Amino acid sequence: MGRLSREETARLIKEMSGKIVITTHKSPDGDAVGSCLGWLNFLKKLGKEVKAVMSEKVPYFFDFLPDVESVEVAESIESADWLIITDTSEFERTGLKSINAKSVLIIDHHITASPSEEFYYLIEPEISSTCELSYFVMKLINEELIDKSVAVPIYTGILTDTGCFRYSNTSPETHSVASELLKKGVEPYFVSSNLFERNRVSKFKLLEYVLGTLEMWFEGKVASVVVYKEFLKKANASPEESEGFVNYPRSIEGVEVAVLFREIDGGWKISLRSKGKVDVSQIAKELGGGGHKMASGYEVRTSLSSAKRQLKEILGQVLGEGK
Repeated sequence: MGRLSREETARLIKEMSGKIVITTHKSPDGDAVGSCLGWLNFLKKLGKEVKAVMSEKVPYFFDFLPDVESVEVAESIESADWLIITDTSEFERTGLKSINAKSVLIIDHHITASPSEEFYYLIEPEISSTCELSYFVMKLINEELIDKSVAVPIYTGILTDTGCFRYSNTSPETHSVASELLKKGVEPYFVSSNLFERNRVSKFKLLEYVLGTLEMWFEGKVASVVVYKEFLKKANASPEESEGFVNYPRSIEGVEVAVLFREIDGGWKISLRSKGKVDVSQIAKELGGGGHKMASGYEVRTSLSSAKRQLKEILGQVLGEGK
């Protein structure tokens, strides 16, 4: 057990037998859903007994992905010979109350990943996404099995985690993988239009409320917005419709770090985005979360004022602005 190479991971997956369950983190994003479904469809073609289980329903804007309807929503995983966890390395992040699996394989790319040495794990923080990493492993197993049903979710995860190939985690290899996936049947406009051109009116109503909470800290170096539960109710919106809202304050000229506070049961879910000068993964890790240098998050069980005060103190130190 312990850290594996891509080749070792490929051999391990080839040899897996019995009941395989795939899961990912709660509040699943494109990379989480894409890697989960990509592996589900790939392993089915490999002749494995496999299913996907998540602690939350897949957000509606991913409903175009192949076999997304087969993803089960459950509080626990009762029994599995193998559990594959994608896009996170911690059980707690799956949102599942209990997991009963004989063996565990983790496939992740977060720089803050901290897997147990009791598990097998493949982690490459320098790669764009868990989906890109998964693609390379799949090629080692059997490239012929990567058809459209596998390629579309894998492409979706790469597209979303690179910000449509805009972020600094986009490498020449990322573009090469995208090119190969197009050759396997992916239609870029089909994917992008489903992701970004099916917004509900409720999302814009919610955005109107959220932008009204905009605050600027440290002479414009930090910008924050808040998503209150009350806003969701007034806009008749779902929590996932606030996905991407943190990019609005991030886009403001002069802002180095953007923050979104989203109210959850008993506390706040906090998303951090950086333009590059600040490594927000280290801030999130210090506060019990994790992620990437330019995109990270964490949760707190405190009041909003306390959460803001705590984050301001750390950001002030990082930015050299004092408290």
